[in-house]
Amino acid sequence: MNQQFTPHNNKDISQIRVTTGRRGAESPLQPDHYHLYYEIFYLFSGRCRYLLKDTFYSLEKGDFVLIAPGDLHHSLYYPDTPCEIAALYFKEGFLLPQLFAYQGEEHMPPRHSLRGSVPSLYQEEFEALLFRMLAESRKGDKHSPSFMTCFLNELLLLLCRHSVISEEEPDLVNARDADIMSAAKYIYRNFQKPLTLQEAADAAGLSVTYFSRKFKLLTGMGFKEYLNYIRLKHAAAALLDTSKSITDIALEYGFGSSGYFKDLFKKEYGISPREYRKNRG
Repeated sequence: MNQQFTPHNNKDISQIRVTTGRRGAESPLQPDHYHLYYEIFYLFSGRCRYLLKDTFYSLEKGDFVLIAPGDLHHSLYYPDTPCEIAALYFKEGFLLPQLFAYQGEEHMPPRHSLRGSVPSLYQEEFEALLFRMLAESRKGDKHSPSFMTCFLNELLLLLCRHSVISEEEPDLVNARDADIMSAAKYIYRNFQKPLTLQEAADAAGLSVTYFSRKFKLLTGMGFKEYLNYIRLKHAAAALLDTSKSITDIALEYGFGSSGYFKDLFKKEYGISPREYRKNRG
């Protein structure tokens, strides 16, 4: 597995996709991003850090992260520690209905993101399925979509049966990252307030200048960019789930004015809040 890993960055997909490859500190910095489908990020070898919403996780061989649609995430790599990874992308419509039925702790995939691990005894079986999916995706004949759907459901059923899911607060990746993780949590929990860069820096216990530089380096986003992403995500959900006016939603989620909200929303989603509500509601 020596190809360079390239993340799938489209906001939406029409078929199941899988990719494998190598990533490391020398790879181009992957900015925080989200998409409208599920992703499973799996580590064949090496170790890395993973930012999921407002939390950093430490991943090693056999660990995976399941990212739900709309959740902010990206991977970070250590110097001199190359990683062999796989990424699997799919939508809920490709899955057996019973996979979304509550079966105690076997509910998979959940409609929220989580970190998990495939025990070493089952890693070979899990990885073989990933490679079968990769090979099938390269065939691309008329039967491939059906095979890909079968393999995807088999893989998720394997995770239902054997994976260890961890949804507890993770250990800090290292003490140097604790300040930025604290600030990310603070922003995520207070995004509806008129937050300032100074408040975020204070939450991290850092000067504004040093905080801005370190936050961008570690998360791939600036403070304002991260804050607006969080606000837009919740405002988009409110457009579909409530009958509140666009102005009320803009003010409730911290945008200050409906005009500013509309401009940011159209830049991010490509359509106005009104069109978004009409087309998706």
